[in-house]
Amino acid sequence: MNAKLFTADRIGGLIWFVFGAAVVYGSWMMDRLESMNIPPSTAPGVVPALQGIGFIIFALILMFRSEKHTIVNTYAPGETDAAPADNRQESFYWKRILLSWGLCLAYGAVLLGSGIHYWALTVAFLFLHAILLDDTEQVPARPTLRRVIVAAVMALTIATIVTLIFRYIFLVRLP
Repeated sequence: MNAKLFTADRIGGLIWFVFGAAVVYGSWMMDRLESMNIPPSTAPGVVPALQGIGFIIFALILMFRSEKHTIVNTYAPGETDAAPADNRQESFYWKRILLSWGLCLAYGAVLLGSGIHYWALTVAFLFLHAILLDDTEQVPARPTLRRVIVAAVMALTIATIVTLIFRYIFLVRLP
């Protein structure tokens, strides 16, 4: 089997494609509230459907863009498919994916309904995500203090902007 078929982008794109299709299907199955004379453009499933379509579009882009990062094909010159050069890089990618999934699950499934204010929880989530998933091997010149400051500023800024947008534009109070 050709190892170039299993690139990180293609695997990630396939996962996002399936997720996007599930979101579109779920939004299609939502009650349209026709009995309440609600116009179709304001039905509850419109925004999730658009988001699902966006996931699908970006998943397709991710699956078919250039093949720079491979997960399976990490061989040194002169080695065969049977003898991988270094499985540490492949293991590193999967550890990052699992850590990201763990953080997302902890954020969405466990902590969001626990009474912690949305803004504080989002700051903590974004900060941990930026710090724990920063690829310091690729950027060795960045000092640790700078990474922490940039992650903190980024997390504070994004959480504040999202909270303000929901409160003053969408008129939704976040928990």
